[in-house]
Amino acid sequence: MMGSADSLYNSEAWYAMRATYRRECKVQKLLSEAGIKSFIPMRTEERIVMGRRRKYETPAVHNLIFVRATRTAIQGFKEHVPYLQYMMGRNGMERPVPIIVPDREMDDFMRVVNICGEKVEYLPVGERTFRAGMRVRVHGGPLDGVEGELVRKGKSRDRKLVVKLSGVMSVTTVTVGADRLEII
Repeated sequence: MMGSADSLYNSEAWYAMRATYRRECKVQKLLSEAGIKSFIPMRTEERIVMGRRRKYETPAVHNLIFVRATRTAIQGFKEHVPYLQYMMGRNGMERPVPIIVPDREMDDFMRVVNICGEKVEYLPVGERTFRAGMRVRVHGGPLDGVEGELVRKGKSRDRKLVVKLSGVMSVTTVTVGADRLEII
């Protein structure tokens, strides 16, 4: 039992975390300086500043940051940055535990966000429910190898690929052609 707890604290994983009061970019900079990998889903936003249109990169979901490190490293980092907090979930346990996103889910999520950019719709857990759909894998194109769930949204006949991060959120992408999908 003790060995499994030690390995939990000493093996790297993707942790879903919150940086309160929209300080996710500040936290990402501090993490980078500390040599810790992180990811924030970003989007481009247009603002008018002094009469001119300007484009800015801004977090797509405020306060959300994914951190890849050991739990021990994160705990040490949190001693100096108290506004970085774990997102918690039950995961079948009595007490809440930090949400860890499996590597495969995180890789697929980052690929979809980076490739599809502005066409991604972010759906927090619990905000919407999808009918049970087929699990699929995309073949070909920029999303080659991404796994997700095929759903129909509303009255639309469009088939959208949904990539879910366990306990955190889901993202929908652009329509994916049936000829590029494999049922898994």
